[in-house]
This record gives sequence, structure tokens and C-alpha cells, in this order.
Amino acid sequence: MTLRQVLVLDADQLSALSVVRSLGRSGWTVFSAGISHRAVAFRSRYADRCLCYPDPLCQREAFLEWLQQVLSEHSFDLVVPITDSTIGPILRVRETLETLAPIAIPPNDAMEKVLSKCHMHRLATSIGLRQPQSWIIQDRAELQQISTPHNFPLVIKAEYSRAWLEGFGQQFETRYADNWQALEQNWARYSLYGQVLVQSVVRGHGVGLGILARHGQLVDCFQYRRLHELPLTGGGSAYRVSEDLDRDLERQAKQLIENLGWHGVIMMEFKYDPEQKIYWFIEANGRFWGALPLALVAGVDFPARLAALYRNETIHPSTYVAGIRCRNLERDIDWIRAAWSHPQHRMTQILADTLRIAFPREHLDSFAVRDPRPLVAELRRIGCRLLSACRRRLGGSAIKARINNLRMHPEQLTKQLHHTKRIVVVCSGNIMRSAFAAGYLRHKLSCVQYRPDIVSVGLDTQAGRPADPLAREVALEFGLSLERHRARSMDTLPLGADDIIFVMDHEQMATLTRRYPAQASQLYPVTCLAPKLPKDITDPNGEGPLLCKQVFSQLAEALSPVVEALSSHTHRAP
Repeated sequence: MTLRQVLVLDADQLSALSVVRSLGRSGWTVFSAGISHRAVAFRSRYADRCLCYPDPLCQREAFLEWLQQVLSEHSFDLVVPITDSTIGPILRVRETLETLAPIAIPPNDAMEKVLSKCHMHRLATSIGLRQPQSWIIQDRAELQQISTPHNFPLVIKAEYSRAWLEGFGQQFETRYADNWQALEQNWARYSLYGQVLVQSVVRGHGVGLGILARHGQLVDCFQYRRLHELPLTGGGSAYRVSEDLDRDLERQAKQLIENLGWHGVIMMEFKYDPEQKIYWFIEANGRFWGALPLALVAGVDFPARLAALYRNETIHPSTYVAGIRCRNLERDIDWIRAAWSHPQHRMTQILADTLRIAFPREHLDSFAVRDPRPLVAELRRIGCRLLSACRRRLGGSAIKARINNLRMHPEQLTKQLHHTKRIVVVCSGNIMRSAFAAGYLRHKLSCVQYRPDIVSVGLDTQAGRPADPLAREVALEFGLSLERHRARSMDTLPLGADDIIFVMDHEQMATLTRRYPAQASQLYPVTCLAPKLPKDITDPNGEGPLLCKQVFSQLAEALSPVVEALSSHTHRAP
């Protein structure tokens, strides 16, 4: 028997775990790879080898170098990327990589069409699929055509769910706009990375079609209904149920598959309006999907069938069982927390869905009888999240009291400013707030003879990442250029006893107090000398230019007394 080896990427995804289990049970030697050694698929008994690679969103070129090296060192019969985070970079160098191993991605021209939500909208329109009222917006002037009040609320989607700018990736989520200002601000953010698709909101529940196709011909089709979606307004499924295949949906899927010439797996998303009894086409994802574990337990082994497709084996249509339910436990807990206080969700239904977990037809994405360790890992992660939440809640009061005390007695900071040799400004990603704050201080103190060193860092950053393009644009309005800024991680900065460390909010204060207890007395809210400002400075990352400008204005106001204190004390020892 010939040894078959497969490399499965994106091991942190539960869909990757399903692929690892499926191919492992089918006799493949499975190499599982991800960005973290804590990846859930690494816990599977079917993961023969576990590899870690650079995060393609942070280090795209390093990831591609790693992948080429691994493919050169091992003889793989197939490479299976799971998410757009790995598929996007691979498409750029596919020809080179496929000289080393076949990659389970449809042809580039078809894949690039599906990756673009705008292209898929045009394609669905051309073949007559029913869609929400939609607009593809390329410039601000085109927004006027959808500004009438009766169009709201609206759904706003970036053209790509993942996009790279200057070598660094950004993930985009679907947004909702209830008014013109929200529409304009979200468009301004998303338009930096391509076109923007705006659609009207359609009512109903989410329906997914999992599909396997061979050169434009539908081979297998699996239908499921989303019972719980997160966020509540519509999104990925946390809990779903298998359904009998609707022949009208199957016909629509065949049209799309044939038009694309699709080869591989794809998921198509619809909304079903039970009152009008119609399906609305929403979008397609040319990869394995979040509800893949449900398909496997219902009877459609998509990963094994995909592997057979790439080995040119004969594949017959599957039969599956309707009424099987499966939930992503961690996401479903988040759904329960969100739905509990939402008026549209009845408590009785929430409790009934929760208690169903003990029923025979209920399954968990992470659990398999012969492979229980991934569930144990998921339970441990959920437990850690709960403990962290409790710790934040218990410690939050003390931190907030300390911040209030520092703002009421600013003389402590003023005195320390007269002797400090370095100011460290901290935020989350070091691409917006702290980058601007440090630039503002350097600019305003440029004429002060004995000014302290000023650095900015992030608690959870992609090292080397340029400042956010929107931050660069807004900073120019304040006379600052952030073009040369590059993000730096807090972990790489040795802290000194004379440092002053400015944080943006109470959560960062609590985090740094735990991480660096010896420097706790050196931590200050950036608004310490500006008591009229809010205690916390909101993170504008992912938002529009209006909030970014508001945040930068607050930072300038908060730091003006700092500049004044340093400027008035010009005779400090160097």
C-alpha cells in the first residue's frame, strides 16, 4: 500500500480538525500546521506531525518561504488550505508550489472570482439568482444613490474578507449601518482595500449548501440551516441542523458551479424567508466552511471525497441524514450570552436549545468518541476565558479607583515627568493610538533641549506593521506624518525604573499591572492630566475616519498638559 501524506493548514480552525480526522481515518499520514502550538487540530490523535508557521496576516512572505521549504523537505500528495488567510497568499505563488505538491484550491481564475464578493454579486445577477438590493460602491459620490432613509438598515461588506496592504493582512467583518453617517464611515474604512458591496437587509434564517464539484459539474451537495448565528444580526453559525436538499437550491448551485467551472469544495450561503417562501443568495466561500463537522456526522465526508477528487477517483453522490444537529461549543456559549438579553430571543427557546445538548442527535464540533482530546482542549480554553473575565471583573474596580485617584491628584505624574528619561505609550496594535500619541509628543517637544526619549509599543501587535492607512491620512490633518512608523511589541522593550508608561484604557492598565508588577507605579492613563476627557480612549481600529479624528483630537488634548509640563521644566539634568 502506497503511503499517502497530506498537509492540512489552519490547524486552529475546527473545520481543519474535521479534515485531519477524516483523512486520518482514511489512512492518510496527516501533517497538521497552524500559527500556534495550541491549535485545536494538534490535539487530535490523527495529527501525525504538528508544525507551526508564521502568521500569513502578519508575515506573508515568511509564511510562503516556510511553506515552500516544508514542501521541499517532504513528499506530500496533497496540501489542504482551510481559510482565506492561507489561500490568498498561496494564490500568488501557486505555480511554484505546485511543482512540489498538488494544492486543493480550484483554478486561480475561479478562486479569485469567488474571493471577490463584488464579482460574485455580478455573477449571481447575470444568471438570475434572487439577491438583496445591492450597490457596488467605488467612490464617495456613488454613495448618494443609496442615501435615502427608506433604504436603511444596510449591510456593508468589504470586497474581500482578507486583504493585504504593504505585506500585512487585514480581516474584514460584515457591518450594519442604520444611518447615512454609519454608511459613509464604514465605506471610508473598507474602500481603502477595494470596492465595497452594500446590500439591503433581508429577513429569514441562514441556509448553507456545502458542495463538491468536478470541473464545473456538481458531485455532492449538503444542506443545513443555521439555528444560532453570531453575531445575532447574522454571521457564522454556532449551532445548525442538517436538512433535506431543496431542489430549487440545488438548481441554483449547479448554475453557479457550471459558470465558474468550479473544481473542489465550496459553500454557498442563502437566506430563506419563510413568509414569502423564497431564497436570497448572499455569498459563496470557495473553501471548507465552519459547519463542516455537521456534514461529517450527518454522512457526507467532504474531506475524504475532496482527496479522492484530486486523486482522480470515481465519486458517487452521498446520502445523508436530515435532523442531525451540531454546535460549536465556544461560539454557542457566546451566542447564549448575547441572546439572553436580546428582546427577540425567548428565554424558553434559549433554554430548550441549551438542554438539547444531551440528546442523541446532538453533536459537538470538537468531539469524537475515538478522539476526545480536542474537546478537552476546547473546555480548557473556555475555562481560561471565564477565569480571565472573572479576574477582570474583580480587579476592574481597583484599577478604575486607581485611575480616578491619579486623575484627581495629577501632581504625582507632573513630578515624575520632571525626572523621566523615557515615555512609553502603549495601545493594542501600535498602528493607531500609540503611534499618533508618540508622534504628537515628538513633534511638540522637538524644540525642548532635554526632552525624554519617546517610544510607542503594542500589547498585541504585528511587529513591523506600518501605521494604519486611515491613521496616516487623519494624522496629516494634525500636521503629523506616520509614514515611517513601524509597530513594535511591548514584549521586546526592556522597561526602566524611570520610565513613564501611558496606557489608553483601564483594561490595558490592568493587563500591564499583572505583567509588570514592578512597574505598576509608573503606569498612568494617557488622560491623567485632562480630567474633562473620558477615562478611556476608544480604539478606532476598524472604524471610519470620523472616530479616528475624534480619538486623535482627544489624544492631542490629553497630551497637551504633558507637553506643557515638559516644556516648562527645561533645566532637567540630561
